[in-house]
Amino acid sequence: MHQGKLRGLDYTPLFKFLLSKVGADWNRVYEQARPRLNAEEPIYWLVARSSPEMRPYVRIGESSYYSGMYIDEHNRLQLVDATLTAAGLTRQCTCCTHTFNGVPFAEEAHHMAARGR
Repeated sequence: MHQGKLRGLDYTPLFKFLLSKVGADWNRVYEQARPRLNAEEPIYWLVARSSPEMRPYVRIGESSYYSGMYIDEHNRLQLVDATLTAAGLTRQCTCCTHTFNGVPFAEEAHHMAARGR
């Protein structure tokens, strides 16, 4: 292992925490999340700091998708697209288990939803 390199960090608990706080005061959310992290940057992988950074979803790694978030004019954490579901996402391969907001989604369910079934 090379000194100074961080490997194997799992930010899934952070992302689930942020998703659970949609609608909450951003300052309080940040105050709860930041002390538990080695760096603040992973927070901003999901939470846009400005309008140009806002995305409906963020892909982490090859197969994990999470809803994009932002801080609204009332300092509340919000989803960029609250209507987004796994059916709106494209799998990059068929060999991996893909997740949306931590929940696995299957290719069959994805195609059926895309066809309106």
